[in-house]
Amino acid sequence: MKVIYLDHCATTPCHEEVIQLMSKYHSLEFGNPSSQHILGKRALHAINQATKQVAELIHAEPEEIIFTSGATESNNLFLLGLYEWLKETSGNIILSPIDHKSTLEVGNELARRGIEVRYAKVNHQGRIHIPDLERMIDHNTKLISCAHINSELGVIQDIEALSILCSNRGILLHVDAVQSIGKIDINCRAMNIASLSLSGHKIYGPKGIGALYVNKKIRHIVRPLTFGGGQNSLRSGTLPTAQIVGLGHACYLAQENINEHYAKVQELRDLFLQEMRMKVPAIQVNNDPAVSVPHILNLRINGVSSEALVSGLGRLAIASGSACNSASLEPSYVLTTIGLTGEEANHSIRICFSHIKKRVTSS
Repeated sequence: MKVIYLDHCATTPCHEEVIQLMSKYHSLEFGNPSSQHILGKRALHAINQATKQVAELIHAEPEEIIFTSGATESNNLFLLGLYEWLKETSGNIILSPIDHKSTLEVGNELARRGIEVRYAKVNHQGRIHIPDLERMIDHNTKLISCAHINSELGVIQDIEALSILCSNRGILLHVDAVQSIGKIDINCRAMNIASLSLSGHKIYGPKGIGALYVNKKIRHIVRPLTFGGGQNSLRSGTLPTAQIVGLGHACYLAQENINEHYAKVQELRDLFLQEMRMKVPAIQVNNDPAVSVPHILNLRINGVSSEALVSGLGRLAIASGSACNSASLEPSYVLTTIGLTGEEANHSIRICFSHIKKRVTSS
């Protein structure tokens, strides 16, 4: 059975070039990059090349890149790694209430440890309201964290405005860039971003690998969460050469023709909406296309359960929301936070487009 895949926010198919490149480091160039012999040196060289590719994509320096298992770990590593510094400085942090649980749950843990955690207000589009945020900041505010693009709404946060605000107040800015990498340009230097998280499997790379960027000027205030061989000052453990090489090449491919790919997805989104409005006039659009990437559409048909729709469309792979919330029976906290009722949220689905056409053969 052929399945049309429209859930690219949950994960993407691994690019064929990435698969082929990784295969070499699984079978032939399999050395431990910490080993001093020739196979170890070859593996380390490959990792160094991949590190440059990741750094170039986000306009960072290679020594500012730490490889992790994915953005969930990256968010945890940075935010929890600031705990001692926040405690010593009596610092508070501000989070976006519609962000991924790997940020929000860390916020809960920091609050449990005694750190004051505040939550920014977002408008009906899902964008942080900057004037309210300014009023929320005080002299103890040390960090603002937000997702560049929300995974359910596709809304683009105004990172430039947040960057100016943080720079003027001496506040660190952490960005979860999982959904923006490969879709829109991001420049850590120009945007004055202190830290940034990304995942390989969201950009046609392998699962189980991601990266954390930490500006070298603040590296000293972040404490590691794991200890061992000291492969990196913030994260110990044998570096998975094949996955890192795969992530590096995926980052390289993500930057190629990025504007052309964006335009193609925008065309697909507009055509899809046009057809849906003709055939299903009752359909409602939950996200505002004017401030969202075209890759993500959040739709609802009042009276039609999203759960029934997702399970009933057997040949179409779509979602009712973020994959990390799929086991929850509660309505999406993202949609209710921007003003939808619980019933409206439970009637909503998420469509995620890609510039790559993908049909999956399923048994």
